[in-house]
Amino acid sequence: MNDPPVYTAPSAREYAQKYTYLPTHVSEDSVSESMTTLHELPSAYDESNGAPRSMMRTPSPTPSEYNALNGISEKRSLKDNIIRVVVLLLVLAVVIVIAVLHDQIITALRPATNWLEKQKILGPIIVIIVFLLFGHELVAILVGVTWSLPEAFAITAVGTLLGEIANYFVFRYGCHSRGEKLEKTSLDYGLLAHVVRKHGFPIILVIRFSAIPSHLSTTVFATAGIPFLTYLAAAILSLPKPLVPVYVGYAMKSNGTQSKTIEHIVLVITIAITIGALIWIRRLEALAKPDVIYARRKARQAKLLSSTAYESNERYDA
Repeated sequence: MNDPPVYTAPSAREYAQKYTYLPTHVSEDSVSESMTTLHELPSAYDESNGAPRSMMRTPSPTPSEYNALNGISEKRSLKDNIIRVVVLLLVLAVVIVIAVLHDQIITALRPATNWLEKQKILGPIIVIIVFLLFGHELVAILVGVTWSLPEAFAITAVGTLLGEIANYFVFRYGCHSRGEKLEKTSLDYGLLAHVVRKHGFPIILVIRFSAIPSHLSTTVFATAGIPFLTYLAAAILSLPKPLVPVYVGYAMKSNGTQSKTIEHIVLVITIAITIGALIWIRRLEALAKPDVIYARRKARQAKLLSSTAYESNERYDA
């Protein structure tokens, strides 16, 4: 079997021609980078660096990379299985409790919701702060129970956008090195970043509508070099998704047959869209696996060559 063609890391300009967005650390004047922010190889073999010719061969895939390329599901540990089962049971329990005891829940929340509704300025501010600190699904339901539908939509939209913007800037400027490390070590993270850079705004918008948690996707967008205005446009256009729980809360409060019917239709459509979007994203990631995994293999080779060259220089200096 013939070896894969010799890999040549594209320059930043070539990278920009192939991908819609550059990683945050790559500029037009920067040195060549590989496909997924991995390090480049030396441009040619140098006998003087002391590296054996065997190192010039592309390293084999790791077991996890081999499994990913061949569609083999890795065995999960007992701990992972227990965690997944517990999370699933908790989600089912919450859904069942809300469905069966929603009247009692509304009654129990009425004092708090009445107080929030009376606080014309303080109430929305408190909710927006909660959006910034925590997830928004349960909070959005509470907002729908508390305020009228237009007010609830407005409060949730502002809180969601501010929370997502804060998350974006924290990871863009405060956790960049962490994101770069994850892209090199986590295949799932690296694949998502690769797909985002290659397909640009359309896939960013689809990811926002998918079942991928928004806090995870925002992390990828921030560290993958997505411009803020592009991210903001996708966040605004995808607001219908976080507004769905608001209507669920509003329907719980109204108890009308028509509201219940609309609630069920909205939930079914939302679930179908999120699952369909996730399936499409996974297909794009599957198509990108060979390229991303090959780049990871070449990065390991580059690391070996760099360390060998360093050791050779030390011996020469000695």
